[in-house]
Amino acid sequence: MRCFLSGLVVRLLLLVSAIVALTSPHIVFIIADDLGYNDVGFHQNKRSGANPGGLPTIQYAYLTPTIDALAAESARLDSYYVQPLCSPTRGAMLTGRYPSHTGIGPDVVLEPSPYGMPADETFLPERLRAAGYRTHLVGKHHLGYCDERYEPTFRGFETFTGYMEGATDYYNHKGDWRSSNASGVPGACSGVQGVYSPCLITAEVDRIVHAHDPSEPLFLWVAMQSVHNPYEAPPSWLVDVNATYAHIPDYAVRVYAGMVTALDLAVANVTRSLKDAGLDDDCVYVFVTDNGGIDFGNNYPLRGAKVLNWEGGIRGVGFVRGTVSDLAPVPAGAVGGLLHATDWFATVCRLAGIAPASRYPLDGFDVWDTIAHGAPSPRTSIVHNAPVGTAPVQNGTTWTTSSCMSGVDPAVGGYGGCHAFGVTGDAVRVGDMKLLVTYNGSAPWGDSSPPGVAQHAAFGFRPPANDSIPTPFRGAYFLFNISADPTESTNLAEARPAELAALLDFLEAYKATAIAGLNWRWGFHDPMWLNNGGCQGPFNGSLYCSYGHERGCFVHGTGLGGPDIGIAGGTSPEMCQAACAANASCAYFVYLERAEECHLKAAREAPYTCADCSYGPSFCPGLQPRGGARGSEAGGTE
Repeated sequence: MRCFLSGLVVRLLLLVSAIVALTSPHIVFIIADDLGYNDVGFHQNKRSGANPGGLPTIQYAYLTPTIDALAAESARLDSYYVQPLCSPTRGAMLTGRYPSHTGIGPDVVLEPSPYGMPADETFLPERLRAAGYRTHLVGKHHLGYCDERYEPTFRGFETFTGYMEGATDYYNHKGDWRSSNASGVPGACSGVQGVYSPCLITAEVDRIVHAHDPSEPLFLWVAMQSVHNPYEAPPSWLVDVNATYAHIPDYAVRVYAGMVTALDLAVANVTRSLKDAGLDDDCVYVFVTDNGGIDFGNNYPLRGAKVLNWEGGIRGVGFVRGTVSDLAPVPAGAVGGLLHATDWFATVCRLAGIAPASRYPLDGFDVWDTIAHGAPSPRTSIVHNAPVGTAPVQNGTTWTTSSCMSGVDPAVGGYGGCHAFGVTGDAVRVGDMKLLVTYNGSAPWGDSSPPGVAQHAAFGFRPPANDSIPTPFRGAYFLFNISADPTESTNLAEARPAELAALLDFLEAYKATAIAGLNWRWGFHDPMWLNNGGCQGPFNGSLYCSYGHERGCFVHGTGLGGPDIGIAGGTSPEMCQAACAANASCAYFVYLERAEECHLKAAREAPYTCADCSYGPSFCPGLQPRGGARGSEAGGTE
């Protein structure tokens, strides 16, 4: 599906563009969802940072000619890293901060949960609006639902057309797709039902770019649904999976291959729209994935998959095509420097000609000189995951957390415990060396650093040699030289005790700055999560939506356990906390924001105090987040 302005209007826009020269480039992000490292043609059976020997990596290649051609014109990011799950990566890209500093991670934000990316975090489009950019998001958001202020149009994007949750049907968009225009459906379409989502996304992109004034810089965030499950074949007129991939014996793999090719066609439509609108020459394209592939996705020769801290879950496909004009050109070729999703905040601000100012210290770096000029990366380390907080607790056949509100407030106790998916082990990288710590299955999903994980090959593909599966040192520790051993085949933890100790020290020092994932406290099902007219939020009438106090040791809720020893005066959580601290019988407090009431609580059999809060007693007093150690505008926690 494509929509076009008249040729006269396009020519007039081009004339304006010629008269008023841009001083900053247009910037277009295309984010693939769950795309495997080896799902793209320019990696398949070819040399790359993960496959320096150019060994065979796939039996049945997926066709991605547009992505391959664009990558050939681009700086290919051979050592680009993401988080192993959707929400944490997207949050890191938009804030420039690690998930263990924002609280959005290691878990994803589930649709029924009453929290989102904290309201006081600065989003990249907020900064770009101040620089004169027009900002638009099309596609997936996945950073909070319960309050409409979690939506993109309250976080710096002028318009938003897409869906709020992590996954949705590719054809049935009821309750999922929303838009900031008056009709509530994408302006490019008369309706959304039955339209394959990559077509829907690119139609809205086409509308946006043809309506854009070329004299103004454009920031376009295109968050594709492809190739996340559910695995649904594209319409046959787009990709006939049985004809294009007739040589693949398994129909499910043919469907996945067709979805990858549909993604490629969507990228072609996005770039064609920008060319037709006269914006391409002044445009920087950034193509990345949010995490590694899973199921039929292929990360080979990397080990592991989405959810895991192994390279297959966190080493992402990525490249940057610079402008054809002199605004921000980028030479084609491989870039080997260490890069992370948090680096986009400072890097894009550099392109926009503004300081990467944020309310809190950045973890990312300005890596434009690395991408565009071959300079060494300013990044020498990455915190892949460093979970802190209370431990997961098994509840029958499910898991919850010991600080979950459902264990404190009986009003939500019947709605399940807090979501504990994506609970991870530790993983950090310093220079060439990577430390990975497994907890031997003591957490949900066996944690995200399970020992004995095989390399993640495509369905039906047999590697040319047997996979060497490493075993953990002392049952918990892996140490790899990733530059020399990108497949994580040789555990050096026992042979290099000094390096193991140094990385463990680095990890512990970082954890002193980290906070627990917000899902530990807020990851339960809000009783009002379906009170939203069939849409993905907001939760009308919710007592628990934590917007504006996501990190605080106080709640909206009522009926909490423990004797109520009085209602204190004061109209702020800080005053409530002070009243509790001054009362020797007060074990914890509950601040009811809507009623502006402070309830002081005595100890229960198992007291729930501020110290039990997943953010720790040193965090609670100021009700402020903690962040990177350096705190400079350039970012960094190294």
